[in-house]
Amino acid sequence: SEQIYNETLESVKDSFPQYIRELEGVADGAEVEFHKLFLLHLDDILPQALKLQPRNNNQPTGCSTIIVNQKNCRLLGHTEDALTETLNHYYFVDAHIISDKPQGKYNVKEEHFMSLCYAGHLPGYTMNQNYHGLVFTINTISAELLRSGKTPRHFLTRALLATSNVDDAFRVLRDAGVGAADACSINFTFLADPRQMFYNVEMAPSPDRKNESLLNIKEIPLGNHNYHVNQFDRIHQDQANALMVESSVSRMQAFGTYKPPSSEQDVRHMLGDVSGGLYCVWRENGSCDEVVKTIAVGIFDLTARTMSLYSDNPSQTEPHCRLPLLFK
Repeated sequence: SEQIYNETLESVKDSFPQYIRELEGVADGAEVEFHKLFLLHLDDILPQALKLQPRNNNQPTGCSTIIVNQKNCRLLGHTEDALTETLNHYYFVDAHIISDKPQGKYNVKEEHFMSLCYAGHLPGYTMNQNYHGLVFTINTISAELLRSGKTPRHFLTRALLATSNVDDAFRVLRDAGVGAADACSINFTFLADPRQMFYNVEMAPSPDRKNESLLNIKEIPLGNHNYHVNQFDRIHQDQANALMVESSVSRMQAFGTYKPPSSEQDVRHMLGDVSGGLYCVWRENGSCDEVVKTIAVGIFDLTARTMSLYSDNPSQTEPHCRLPLLFK
């Protein structure tokens, strides 16, 4: 396990030394040892590589993302599900970072973003936006195939926060020379994209031991919609977390009972759906299993350039706040 930890840390230090320094700063500020925070970012890689325990005991099993890409209604809606004990241990980070020297493998000198974060984690892994007009959300996927000495997904999504166009975003996710250590799905768009395209990217470790991530890119053009949960829809790889897959199947079935969404109201109803029995889209103590709870829902409205945040069921309540998108 020490070998996996060290190989992965060395690999990230080579590519993204600035994000290691960022984590070191968080560790110092919180008076927590650095290795404990770095281990949070290896949540899938270590236990799976060591085959220590089934990884479905205490993993958050579910965030659901809905994309609506209609001419007068362009939305990205996302539920953030987490272990009940993280309730009230998440916050928005609004950061503007300016460096004298270019940083890391993409020579980044300036970053300006807003991200919903869990305590101790790097920004970039839940729902996010940057001042280049990038908006994205993440769905965790537990792949059976994982790689040591590669880039953990948290660091790739953190690097995504510095990107300014679609090609940049694909370059970061492809991570040429190294590649992803674990899997997730990324839902994104850029406000200024002339094609007005949304993307869902499934990212996984390379099955052929290539030094880059395996990406499956789905375009969602104007006139279309898309749902993504915590399972591979298009990549054929084994998945490790049985509960997460079961929950994903249940949530996709719930979405399938609705007509294609074309308004914010539709998205609010779907993300607040509690019809799924054990694994609902909106998970609340009492209605679904108690370990995991939906702690927040975010709806990015690209037309109005706002982000609405809910912490109660969005089909029944108004948002806590509506924030303007940072787009400069």
